[in-house]
Amino acid sequence: MRFHSLYHTPNLILIILVLFISGGCAVKPVNVQTQPSEVDLIKQAQRAENQGKYEQAAQNYLQAAKITGTATYQLQAVAALLRGNFMEQARQILNVIEEQKLAGELKIRWLILASRIALADNLPRAALDLLKTVALDQAPPELAAEVHDIRAQAYLRVSKFLDAAREQVKRESLLPPTDTDKINENQQAIWQTLQRLTGSALIQAQVAPAPDTFSGWLVLAQIAKQSHEQPLDVKSLVQDWQMEYPHHPASDNILNSLLARQKEEIQRPSHIALLLPHSGPYASAAAALRNGFLSAHYNRSNQSYRPVIQIYDVGPNAEEIDAVYSQAVEDGADFIVGPLRKKSVNQLTRNLRVPVPTLTLNYSEMPNRSTTNIYQFGLAPEDEARQVAERAWLDGHNQAIALIPEGAWGERVLEAFRNDWDLLGGTLLEYQFYPPEKNDFSPQIQALLNLDESRQRHKQLQRILQTTLEFEPRRRQDSDFVFMAAFPRQARLLRPQLKFHYASRLPVYATSHIYTGHIDKNADRDMDGVIFTDIPWVLNDRRTPLPLKQKVMALWPKSVKQYTRFYALGIDAYDIIPSLSTMKNYRYERYHGQTGILHLGINNRIFRETSWARFKKGVPVPY
Repeated sequence: MRFHSLYHTPNLILIILVLFISGGCAVKPVNVQTQPSEVDLIKQAQRAENQGKYEQAAQNYLQAAKITGTATYQLQAVAALLRGNFMEQARQILNVIEEQKLAGELKIRWLILASRIALADNLPRAALDLLKTVALDQAPPELAAEVHDIRAQAYLRVSKFLDAAREQVKRESLLPPTDTDKINENQQAIWQTLQRLTGSALIQAQVAPAPDTFSGWLVLAQIAKQSHEQPLDVKSLVQDWQMEYPHHPASDNILNSLLARQKEEIQRPSHIALLLPHSGPYASAAAALRNGFLSAHYNRSNQSYRPVIQIYDVGPNAEEIDAVYSQAVEDGADFIVGPLRKKSVNQLTRNLRVPVPTLTLNYSEMPNRSTTNIYQFGLAPEDEARQVAERAWLDGHNQAIALIPEGAWGERVLEAFRNDWDLLGGTLLEYQFYPPEKNDFSPQIQALLNLDESRQRHKQLQRILQTTLEFEPRRRQDSDFVFMAAFPRQARLLRPQLKFHYASRLPVYATSHIYTGHIDKNADRDMDGVIFTDIPWVLNDRRTPLPLKQKVMALWPKSVKQYTRFYALGIDAYDIIPSLSTMKNYRYERYHGQTGILHLGINNRIFRETSWARFKKGVPVPY
């Protein structure tokens, strides 16, 4: 791991040479007569930061540090580089600063910056260790709030949700009362974190008596958790809570979203129509989805709720959806789930008259079209491509290259990744489309890594010198990682070929499509090190198996292997129905499902936050 260098100060002469001669933050010697003043340099640095020119800002801060001889501006240079995700430069400068000589606020700032680098290196426990020594009672409120924020992020990375929520609650007490946006954002984070805990964990954690603020949050979250599992008089429970915790900071928004749970129970549909193809290329996936949907129904926690479920066949022609949909409504359906085919969803969203709430099982190709009564849900690869961008950015990368399969699917995935990567501030240096039906991807990999240019330079040099030269190609050094979009067959070929072409140390990030969904050590042995995202249903810890998944695997052992993610989609499609209106009114609400942590975005499109894993000895392990 790279992080250990923060604990051992490198040779100062070497580091200073790297920083001031060859590094990204190099400062060219300037004539003493024309050297800018400290004030001018700080103004230039602040202007560069506002323009997103973080390397330039760091240069200015370092020049100011040379003039003043203090660590303050060096720390500001590190902070600027971290905003732009220039991790190596930030790490080098931070290592130059002698932490043991710092005191008070400067020492706290150093520890905050070091812990942020640790998080970027995916070392959350190291970040927590660094912040153990921070004396928060002596820190300014804004720095103490930042420490609690980093601790919360680190605890979330190691799935210690209770500790993360406790840090978020402490952070709120340090935020300026006038900064309502930041307070609301923090409260939403507290709420979302507590929703990840089990009901028993929420009860066990209530150790401090009322009116303790943290216990108040736990009680509220417990009410929310129980209301998902059984009918409750939520209004009475909230009123009792308000009497017990009269000055609790929880906002009206949080309380109102909780009260909406009772309306969910009242508004549950009594007649659900499930619209799926029974034949054609989508029939097998649709059957898995149907079985997942019915499994969720028969294993529901509230057995007193007994809706009618009627299944309809949607034929191969997209236009048929209108007639089938109308028939379902005529038959009394007050909620409709489906269709599955994208063309049918396109057809349905063109229809201005959708009389009952409808949850489609795919996304239309018209994302900006407003559809009041339609909620769109599915296993969109674009969701995962965006999450790859966000994960790579959080891991401290900012220079990407990509390997994408030829065709419409690959173009959609690349576009989603590129759009999110641009918004984050990253740079997509290059991408190559490979032919997915082939086995040898050397031409595309060589072009992506600039090995073809390296060989061309070698040939030119031999021609000029008219002699044979020993040669080993050198891949490009400016990229931080590879985004690999592939299905299992291609991924198992691409990964070893990347290693063969001198990219064994270049991190590889991918979507769930590289993994079949079941463990196969022999087939996936060459995938070691690849980081990928997938749904909780697939990546859940085998030591704590999901009861419903065990039942599904026992009933349909063959199809669950090939279509496992569609079973999960069917389960979530059933379970999320009563939560949709609350998610629509309170956009920060999250539903923790089998396909991910779900939230409702613009135009009622459901987005998924999935889990992360890395291949180790051919087996996915939590990342």
